[in-house]
Amino acid sequence: MKPFIFVSALAISLSSTIVIAQSSGSDDRHRNGPPLPPSDLSIEHSLMITDLRVIEDPVRTDPTGPDPGVWTFRYLMEQMAGGHDAAEFVLRWLEQWETEQTINTHQVMARPAMRERVIDPWLAVSGGNRLDLSQAPFKLLAIVNRMDLRDHDGEHVTQAGEGRFVFGVLDATGQPLPPVAGPATGGFLVILEYALLADTMAELERWARDWSELSRWEIGSEDYNQHLERITRDFTDAGRGPGRPNASALNQVRTNEIALAAPWELREFVLDHRSGLLRPHAVALTPDTLAVNGTPEFAALINANQTALFENRFELPSTWFGGSSQSGPFNSATIAALPTRTFTVNPVTETAVDLPWSAAGIADNEARHLFALNTCNGCHRDETDTGFAHVAFPETHAMPVSLGQSAQLSGFLTGIEVVDPVDGITIRRFADLERRAVDLTTLLQSFAENPSRPEARHQPGFVH
Repeated sequence: MKPFIFVSALAISLSSTIVIAQSSGSDDRHRNGPPLPPSDLSIEHSLMITDLRVIEDPVRTDPTGPDPGVWTFRYLMEQMAGGHDAAEFVLRWLEQWETEQTINTHQVMARPAMRERVIDPWLAVSGGNRLDLSQAPFKLLAIVNRMDLRDHDGEHVTQAGEGRFVFGVLDATGQPLPPVAGPATGGFLVILEYALLADTMAELERWARDWSELSRWEIGSEDYNQHLERITRDFTDAGRGPGRPNASALNQVRTNEIALAAPWELREFVLDHRSGLLRPHAVALTPDTLAVNGTPEFAALINANQTALFENRFELPSTWFGGSSQSGPFNSATIAALPTRTFTVNPVTETAVDLPWSAAGIADNEARHLFALNTCNGCHRDETDTGFAHVAFPETHAMPVSLGQSAQLSGFLTGIEVVDPVDGITIRRFADLERRAVDLTTLLQSFAENPSRPEARHQPGFVH
């Protein structure tokens, strides 16, 4: 696992833009004209795409017919499944929630409501025998560029980052599947996360230019959507990951939900090299919350790695990774059963509490924060004051016909000030979409200044 780095940024609005410089010499196979002159890199065009003219494109998001839309859950699963029957491939994945799993030595409890709330309603609308992927209860919410996750050292490129599809799960009536508790509009999200495969600086530059040049066209226009389709199919289509399971470029599937049981829970899945099926995988950079949080071992981990955390070179050994990541709120009775723990307890209601990553004896709260911020549950809850979802169904929508408006984005993405959940004093400012825009702009500028060797080294920073 690579070190993680967090770069703070000033709060901005989603309409903000960053000036970039363009250079010649990149792969033009996706262009409909000459390279753009110096222009603006638009967050909503090139980084976080939620505009309904894209997300509800009448052709590319239509799952019916022999050739389903290329941004549909059906199409993406059919491309990912390799030689497997795609409907069986998806069913086998969903059934894993029905039984307890052992992942990286950790027990992950079953959430059998998957059958009642997702599988059986889908089978019913499919005719009862097998899942009809054209009836998949998955609503596209966003297409996301995460080139900030690129990995290269000198001229050696591991990958150019990730491209992601964010889906919300629907109930039998076409409404967002509700949470079992709490005010969230929808209680189940699925994120498909693909590698932007690259071996050379020229390929890295092509990815950067293709994403940035989406600003050439009006968002949602046919020219824009055609160009975006070419980009996404470069990482979603079958065969884009030679040598990988199913020849798919998929890195992982992540889910976060409170529609099946409480509390909120994040899970991670990868394609198995032997079976080609999706299998559970330990969640990246995140220990098992109820086993580790508030323990002397956790305090010792932070203290022993304080310097590495501050210098952005800390690597959490994979043996620490949990089988899932549970977030708050936690039932107070659960916490009462852990009397020796010394984590901070922040009341949410009379019977529920939040548990930020903490423990007695941690020498520096900033080191604690840097660790916690890059865990699944820290990023999606306490450290960023997020209600667990960074991309979610809008609070007011027009489902089942349409979202009606773009997906709701967290303050962590768009700009927010957050009080530290442990010391209650320190105020931090987040605007991660701007951080990503600055990162991509810097990469493009570095190619303009030195096309053959831009940044000497870049490793994945804020990975969630």
